[in-house]
Parts: sequence; C-alpha cells; structure tokens
Amino acid sequence: MRTTTVGIVSVTLLAAGCGGGAHFANKSRPPTPVDSTVYINDARVSVSPNSIGAGPVVFTITNQASRTETLTFQRDGNGSAVASSAPINPQTTTQVTVDFNQGDYTVATTNPGGTQAQKATPTSIQSAKLHIGPPRPNSNGALLQP
Repeated sequence: MRTTTVGIVSVTLLAAGCGGGAHFANKSRPPTPVDSTVYINDARVSVSPNSIGAGPVVFTITNQASRTETLTFQRDGNGSAVASSAPINPQTTTQVTVDFNQGDYTVATTNPGGTQAQKATPTSIQSAKLHIGPPRPNSNGALLQP
C-alpha cells in the first residue's frame, strides 16, 4: 500500500513539473474603459469630460433634440470618421464604444436618413471638440477586468 502511494505521488509530481519549460507572453491588457456622456439638443452637442487619455471610451449618448440624430466622431485634420452611432430617436439614449488614439476629434451630428445629398447637408447643431491625450496606463493591476 505504501509503495502504491509513493508511486502515485511521484507520478503526480513528475506530471506537474512537465509544464515548467513553457513560456507564455505576459502581454499588457488595454486600459480600463472610461465613461463619458454626450448630450445633444437642438443647438449643440456637449461632451463631458472633453479631455481623456487615449484608449477605450464608452459614450452614453442622450438625444434631447426634436428630431432623430446620428453622432459621428471625426479626427481633426483628415476629417475621417472614427466611429458613428446608429440613428438616435428624440428623448432616447444609446451607447457607443470607441478606442481612441492621441489627437483632437470633432463630435458632430449628421442627418441619419434620406438621400446622399440630405446626409451630406450639415446640420445646424454646433459640434463639440474632444481632446485625446497620451495613452492611459494598462489595466494589468485592476481587479475584475477581462
């Protein structure tokens, strides 16, 4: 009986030691997402906070305007859209997650439907500016993160 126990313990220790030669990359996780709010009314778009470090940002958008609006995040300089929301009906909210690089951005509304000419027509709602600073630290030390 004693030899059987010693044999089982030996095999278990040997099997546990076999994985010791493997090396795994310890890659950094992305920064913890930051929450931000966007308020749209008939006159302007407002972003709070309007200065954030680079990385993922979760926007909660509320449309208090009198008509359906689509929100677009554009990088200043080249004017390319980084992200946009689905059409947001009046008096409703939605969420959009954007992973930003450092730079300045414009947050503006666009016409959500109709012809290409209607979509290209600028709205009368004043856009907001968003400044994205240096990258935020990774979330390696944060608990309950994926």
